[in-house]
Formats: sequence, structure tokens, C-alpha cells
Amino acid sequence: MDRRKFLLSSSALLLAGCGGNTDPGPHSRFEAGRKYLFEDVPVAVLAGSWRQMGRQYGAFFADGIRATYRMVAPYEDQYNRGCGRMNRDIIEEIHAAYPQGMQQFFVGMAETSGLALDQVKAANALEMILIFGSGIYPQTRCSGVSVWGDYSVDKRLVYGRNYDYTAAFAALDEHVVVTVFHPDDGSIPFAICTWAGCIYASTGINARGIFVEENDCSQHDRLASGFYATGDHYNMRTWVRDDAMLMALLAGAGSMDEADTWMRANLPVYSHNIGVADSREARCYQWNVAERVPHAPYVRQTEGLMAQTNHYFQVPQGWELAPFSEGDGASGSIPGGSIARLNNLLNIAEGRRGAIDLDGMCALMDVEIGDGGARVDGTLFQIVCQPETLRLRLTTLKRRGRWIDIPLSGLLLAKNS
Repeated sequence: MDRRKFLLSSSALLLAGCGGNTDPGPHSRFEAGRKYLFEDVPVAVLAGSWRQMGRQYGAFFADGIRATYRMVAPYEDQYNRGCGRMNRDIIEEIHAAYPQGMQQFFVGMAETSGLALDQVKAANALEMILIFGSGIYPQTRCSGVSVWGDYSVDKRLVYGRNYDYTAAFAALDEHVVVTVFHPDDGSIPFAICTWAGCIYASTGINARGIFVEENDCSQHDRLASGFYATGDHYNMRTWVRDDAMLMALLAGAGSMDEADTWMRANLPVYSHNIGVADSREARCYQWNVAERVPHAPYVRQTEGLMAQTNHYFQVPQGWELAPFSEGDGASGSIPGGSIARLNNLLNIAEGRRGAIDLDGMCALMDVEIGDGGARVDGTLFQIVCQPETLRLRLTTLKRRGRWIDIPLSGLLLAKNS
């Protein structure tokens, strides 16, 4: 389909789909793909080979991909003092972390987005490249909390997730997108939430109800993450490569047992907390490099409640790693610090035990750090998910106070027609 036909299709479907947000109909189509708008959040449902899905993605999100690339472009050929390497080499390393089939997605993106292949690969490396070219919020990093059993309404598991980063990323607020993949290679359909042009599973869920979210732990295990100086640079490892790997988990894990097998068999290059959940339980995988032996088992605070921020709250036996401390090394009283945010999430959930559902989790995630919550100045977007029903709610920095309901069930379980 040429560009003119795509635009005509978009206009006709927009008129046909104005009746409401619960089942709005597709806003536009391109080849086998569909794009929806849930309020003002764009959701693409892609189908076919990885290259075909890349073509659909590039057509739907061309403006957003180009906006992402424009933020990366000034640094694309510069020396990265965070990693001690050229940014172009980092871009290629991230791309090489994808399985060969998934790499074809970027070929398809280049065919329809108006960008060259090297440029879409650079856009995908946004987080690794931009963070060292911009200032960091003083109160930042990611966090997550999940409740189920006695802690939730009807014992249904609900998961809340804050995605925290640097001030520069706020410019991409309107380009936070949800993408649903229906690969034709036998993979499980899955969805991710990222900025347009960023194709990895820092937050995602698949059609079997396996939810995944990633949190940085470089402040705790600086050696494993490369967060130490050598000459004119740090030695940071390419953590976005690990988020790319998590797409393979979503595409292949149909149960928590299969997710557990995958997490133990696939080790990262960087230190993370990975939240994994289904309809019955949530786990925090203290995911770390191969040099950490034995590989960390999953942990949680108690049955029915799990929260994680940016440190290993239970240091596994065999790890030569001191317990995490902030400031005075005892109370962890730094505003917005990892310990403070973890304790706040646990305290709020404990205080609302038995009363947390989707609405309740949204209310919990709305609480600011100064009011005893975990949302900070650098919280760029937030997600609440109920894996059993495949319901997802999203808000962003510029949409605070307004949670958008995205009914993923129909989009994940039914192929485009």
C-alpha cells in the first residue's frame, strides 16, 4: 500500500471509529496492521513476519520515531563518556542482541518511517545514548509494586510500575506508545510500552498473562554494571541490550515456570531487578551478570506483596555484595532514594491491605514521594496492569491525574482481520 492509500484509509477509519474509547475501532490500517487511539494514547497491533511488523510500525509511528531519532542524532557519532566507547559501536551492540528474526523488524521500520536503517537503530538506542547527554533528575529511577491474595480485592493480582528517567525524555511524552505483536513464527503474542522507535521490553505483557518490568540496580552493584571511573570515562554496560532480551521471554514464556527457566538460562550484562508476574503471584528476579554465582533466585517481601526499586533488598548467598545503603547507611533517608521508595510502597500497600484493585493501584501509584509514595519528579510514565484480565492503564508526566484504560485482551488474543 502506498502512502496516499494509507492516509485515505486513516481518514476513513478515524471517522468510523469516533464512537467511544471502549471499542473505538481502528484509527488507521497499514498492510496487516492496525492502529488504535485510546483517548490520546496510540496503540499499534502488528501482525506477520518481523519485517512486515516493522513496516507497519514504521508507517504508524513515523513521526514519533523521527522525534526519537532527533534526540539521539546530536550524539550519534560522539564518544560516550559513560561507556568509554563510540556511540555508533554501542548502537550496533544493542542491535546485535536481538535474534536474527527480530532484527528484520528494523529493516521494515526503515522501509516506511522515512529514516535509514542506521537511523532507526540509533533511535532504538535512545536511553543508552541520551542519558549521558542530558541532566538527570535528582529524584529518579524506576519502581514497581504488586499485590494479590489477601492484599487485593477478590485476590486478583494487580501490578503498578513507575518508569523514571532524566528530564530530557519529557520531550517525548506524546510519543509514549503501546505496541502489540502477533508474530507469524509461532511466538506468543505480546505487548510493550515504550517511546516510539524503542523496541524492547522494559515493560510488557504477553497473551498468556506473563507481565515483565525492569528496574536499574547499578547504584547497588556498581562493579557489575560498570558504574566506576577509568580515566576520562565510566565503564557502563549496555543495559538496553538486556531489555531487548526480555522480548524473547515474552515471546516464549507461557507460564511462570517457563519464565523462571528463561530467567535462569539468560543472564544480563548489567544489574537489574526484574519483576515477573502472572494472575497468581509476583516475583522479583535479582538479575545479574554471569560472574555473580550462584545466579540469584527470585525474592519477594511476603506472600501477597512484592515491591522493588533499585537495590537488591535480599543479597543472595554467595554474592560478595554489601547490603545497600543511602546517605547515613542506616535509615536510607535520601528523598527519592531507593530505600525510601521501597519502604513507601510497602507501607502504603500494607495500609490498604485487601482494598487494592485496578482503581486502588492507580491511587497508590499517584502518591508523591513527599507524601509517602514513590512517584518522583522524574516519573515519566506509569503503568497499572491486571494480568488475569489483560487490562492495562497508562498515565504519563503530562497526563498526571488521568489514567487511560487500554483493554489489551481483545488486541492480544485476536489477530487483525
